[in-house]
Amino acid sequence: MSGPSKKHADIEWREDGQPLSRAYDDIYFSTASGLEETRYVFLQQNSLTERWAELAENSIFTIGETGFGTGLNFLATWELWQKTAPMSARLHFISVEKFPLQSQDLSRALELWPQLQPFCQQLINNYPPCWPRACTGYNSAK
Repeated sequence: MSGPSKKHADIEWREDGQPLSRAYDDIYFSTASGLEETRYVFLQQNSLTERWAELAENSIFTIGETGFGTGLNFLATWELWQKTAPMSARLHFISVEKFPLQSQDLSRALELWPQLQPFCQQLINNYPPCWPRACTGYNSAK
């Protein structure tokens, strides 16, 4: 068994500003409806607002995700958490990514979501370095 990947994502930028994975020949999200899709598929279909409304004080809620990508699921989750979860509760969001984006690619991709910018900027400021060594990091968002 080999260790963690030391490769970052190989990104091609489309004319509409959309990041495309060269390795998978696939877009990371739809520029037309990516955030709405995330809110519907990831947040609404997991009934997160309702589940968070039932949390007891000082609860910890944990989400595990494979495929961090640009962090859009994380950012939309964080935004919803801030709006709906009890103030004393904590969110643990654990995500893995085989080919993490370089910080400059992450910044460029997240420019497409101005409504998430306060969260985007915090993610960018705390994004762990990934190259030339394996990307490892633990970040806590409050």
